[in-house]
Amino acid sequence: MNSRVLKLLLAGEYICSVRYRDEFSLLDDDDEQEAVNTWLESLNMRLARLGEDGAFFMAPAYIGVKEITQVKNELLKFRDEYGPAVLLLDFIRQTDAGSVFLSPGEYIALYQLDAAVSQSTMMETQLKSLLSVISNASQRNTNHENLRRLLDQLVKDGYAILVNKDSGTYQVTGKIEQLYAVLQFLDENKVIPDTEVDDREADEAGEDLVDAAQADEGTAT
Repeated sequence: MNSRVLKLLLAGEYICSVRYRDEFSLLDDDDEQEAVNTWLESLNMRLARLGEDGAFFMAPAYIGVKEITQVKNELLKFRDEYGPAVLLLDFIRQTDAGSVFLSPGEYIALYQLDAAVSQSTMMETQLKSLLSVISNASQRNTNHENLRRLLDQLVKDGYAILVNKDSGTYQVTGKIEQLYAVLQFLDENKVIPDTEVDDREADEAGEDLVDAAQADEGTAT
């Protein structure tokens, strides 16, 4: 049983084939999964997975009143926890919806985002409207710099990794499927009224992201 895998799980990380390739390969083994689950049992936790071949993560072994309350509290913090990521990812999707489905493993090139913004007044205006949710973004910065900071924020939040610094190429991680799952759960169960979740712009962005992901799955099958 690999100590690095355990540390990542305990830290709340999503172990996927993009961000944590080696650890993901280890967990993809049935014997390793059994060993990790046995170890997690003492913590009343278990090894969970996003879909049949998605990212691994740690989850409660038993869903009781305490766990349900915790989930509800986290969903009530939707605006702070997920709102920025929803807006930023949907902005990227809109720059080139024909080829960027924002599924695990997809590549995002900074120069393509830069070109899309420079060629569209609407996209430039939308980028400026997002400056308040992009860390260290500023009206004084160039569009290129603000776009780089946008992508770096997604890296910090675990939704992407930087694969080539020179070319400014990023790759979407498996954690994005967790975001889609939360958005779909909220949409299907109407857990939180729209006015409490976020403003309408973020709500519509979330719906667009889920629709795009579901369309991508349909195309793949």
